Amino acid sequence: MKKTKRAKTAAGILCLSLLIGQAGLLPASAADSGVMFNEVCSKSTTGNKYDFVELYNSGSSAVDLSGWGLTDKKSQPFRYTFPSGTSIAAGGRVVVYCDSTAGENDAKIAPFGLSGSGETLTLTDKDGNTVDTLGFETIAADTSYGQYPDGSGEWAMIPCTPGEANKAPVGANAVVPPTFSEESGFYSSSFDLTLSAPQGSTIYYTTDGSDPTTSSEKYTGPIKIEDMSSTENRLSARTDISASGATAPREPVDKAALIRAVTVDAQGQASEIVTKTYFLGKTNSGYYPNMKVVSLVTDPDNLFDYEKGIYCLGKVYDDYNNQQNPQNPDGPGGPGDPQNPWGGQNPWGGGWGWDMVNPWEKPANYTQKGREWEREAHFTMFNGGEIVVDQQVGIRIKGAASRNTAQKSFNVYARRDYGAAELAYDFFDGTATKAKSGKPIKKYEGIVLRNGGNDNNSAFFRDSINQILVADRAFTAQAMSECIVFIDGEYWGIYQITEKLGDSTLASHYGVEASDVAIIKNFELEEGETSDLNDWEALMTGVSNGSISYKQLCEKVDKQSFLDYFAAQVYWANNDWPQNNMAVWRCNTIDETNPYADGKWRMLLFDTESSTGLYNMQNSVQTDSFSRIKQVNDNDFCKMFAALLNDKDFCKDYSATMMDLANYNFAPEKTTPLISYYKETYQKQIADSFKRFSSTSSPDSTINSAYQTITSFFDQRYDIVERQLRSAAGLQTQLNQLTVNNDANCGSIKLNTLNLGAIDSWSGKYHSDYELPLVAEPMEGQTFSHWEIKGAKLTEGSETDASVRIQLQSADATVTAVYGESTQIDGDYNSDGVVDIRDLILLQKFIHGQDVKLAPTDVVKDGVTDVFDLAMLKRWLLQK
Repeated sequence: MKKTKRAKTAAGILCLSLLIGQAGLLPASAADSGVMFNEVCSKSTTGNKYDFVELYNSGSSAVDLSGWGLTDKKSQPFRYTFPSGTSIAAGGRVVVYCDSTAGENDAKIAPFGLSGSGETLTLTDKDGNTVDTLGFETIAADTSYGQYPDGSGEWAMIPCTPGEANKAPVGANAVVPPTFSEESGFYSSSFDLTLSAPQGSTIYYTTDGSDPTTSSEKYTGPIKIEDMSSTENRLSARTDISASGATAPREPVDKAALIRAVTVDAQGQASEIVTKTYFLGKTNSGYYPNMKVVSLVTDPDNLFDYEKGIYCLGKVYDDYNNQQNPQNPDGPGGPGDPQNPWGGQNPWGGGWGWDMVNPWEKPANYTQKGREWEREAHFTMFNGGEIVVDQQVGIRIKGAASRNTAQKSFNVYARRDYGAAELAYDFFDGTATKAKSGKPIKKYEGIVLRNGGNDNNSAFFRDSINQILVADRAFTAQAMSECIVFIDGEYWGIYQITEKLGDSTLASHYGVEASDVAIIKNFELEEGETSDLNDWEALMTGVSNGSISYKQLCEKVDKQSFLDYFAAQVYWANNDWPQNNMAVWRCNTIDETNPYADGKWRMLLFDTESSTGLYNMQNSVQTDSFSRIKQVNDNDFCKMFAALLNDKDFCKDYSATMMDLANYNFAPEKTTPLISYYKETYQKQIADSFKRFSSTSSPDSTINSAYQTITSFFDQRYDIVERQLRSAAGLQTQLNQLTVNNDANCGSIKLNTLNLGAIDSWSGKYHSDYELPLVAEPMEGQTFSHWEIKGAKLTEGSETDASVRIQLQSADATVTAVYGESTQIDGDYNSDGVVDIRDLILLQKFIHGQDVKLAPTDVVKDGVTDVFDLAMLKRWLLQK
């Protein structure tokens, strides 16, 4: 896990002797200047031993670079500024050498180094406009990541050539890979596959997922591709994958046919490996062709090798197991050793024994983390039988206790050193969207293939159900979709494709820069600087001890995000939270045009499945999460929430939010169909997974019981959590029924945090202890007339105001929005019945940012009041 972002290492000298001319210089302040990144080296052990960045001008004219900026932090665009008089000729190159130490004393040297583990560089013009960006991953010493040919857009690892034409890639990048006669996919019958390569080269291939070498099968003729499901299990026969023990399938599992091939030229150089997956027979039937299916292919040693395999118990497990020697309890790692792997605590209490440690706590190969435990794999995803993603990736085992399950979760990473830096696909069917535009996100640096977490051998989709129900709330929920996974051709069960929470995901959602994002996850720094962690810890401590009030807290956190988050988790009775599975984020650069770039902390939702009655372990429908959290004394997040329950204003805000979720998000008309959808759509897939991993002897019975538990939980939780809320928040009143009446053809309604939309009627229950904001928004051609109110009083505004605040006064309150046809004249911004110069002046003041009130008119009819309305209004007045 990253604790702080990228330690910088080495930095830069400007080479001006590199094909630079002064004649015909462009002023160059636009991204289309033709200047681009062309080559980067993050570790040089020859020459001046500096890192370097090379720029290339693909344009037809020289470009003046004076005052341009180069940076590895986009929020600081001019960490290095090109000296006055610097130019780059058409077809020319400029090299900036980089060194953090030398750069402090030499203005020609960029005062930052390039991270050996990769980072993102940004080139800006003198006005701060972005000209080009380049993200790169780990680069070997004395190797560059560059374009070949220069400016072509084709990137590869190449020899270092600062200031000279880039040389062709060597090794795998220089040899043409084999061509397959058939693409990966679903086939109705067996066929002969032919491979081809340039004359004089040889093709080698494997069928078991292993990397082909010159020791592999030599291709001499067509390969028969057929249904492999009846063949002997290989990877799925492994049982060394869990400290709890694992049972191999009794019958052959479904299998796809795999071919991995490589070309070796006459000089013995090998090409990149080409991987294809073919589904025939059993794997081209049932639900497979109609679902998302992921074929994950990697050399089996990457998963099951004793020393480097990431899926098995392996050497790490044996090393710790051997240290727990009953004859030497004080030995390294033993219960008497204060430096034992469980943090210096004796996990055995008065006795001791390796077998007394929970299986999921035992170190193993699969519990290891970090880039050194990432393995290269080929990722192919099909949707409806068609290939939608096909590329090399990196994979790691993901999770906490769930790493010990036989079916494990994977983090999947796209990296330039594997080929592509992104996974370019809408994995979530339009449900992962950009906050500003609402458009689907279609590019990801990584995703998660999740095994259901703690719900792995129960309903499997508790987390999906929970997160879908609250996807409209003010925190960040993860988008999810469902898929079937095959590993090295063998069936590996159903998985949740899940958004990977990280700086790039937040950047995609909220339009902030990834480099500006700070993330605190499980009380550790995930992204950002140590100061971010210190700020968050100080905030928790301050609220806990009373030195920071609720009002002051709201200056540091997004209030609604915080309220929504605690309301949802308490409602679900999630017992693996908040002492675990909590995360917050913020953007450290303030941008007044972006509401998410305000420096405030916001909540991140993940791993919610230890809830809604799972195993009935402190998460049953009767669970009082308020009391449970208050009893935690060693967690500042818990203590912060407990302290806030003593603040009257917080309790009012929190109670209103809790009832919003209870009345709307967790209403039976939402929960029941969603729960039924997952059970009815995926029961067979879940049952097949249970059979594959021997999770239960009665798969269908287990699934039916699990989904009945979830349904019963939501059916009963409303009344129970409301009573608990009343006690915890000190509310003085019982629930009152509120009915909001509206004409769906005339306008829409907002109540407190709920956007009810164009409804005719809606009912929910609230207390009289707090006020509720209420807003009517008339449609075009309509105007709001007044409210008709019964059983409630106005605490802000009048009956004729579209936006008011109400407080319930009786057990059955009703408010009705009344509309009338609009008499508004287009362009009459001051509502005086005449369109004249006074309207133009008022509109101009509004566009210039002055605090003026405009009547609801839209001259251009584009839904926006802007300079186009001003121009149109001017034209009207001139024509009068």
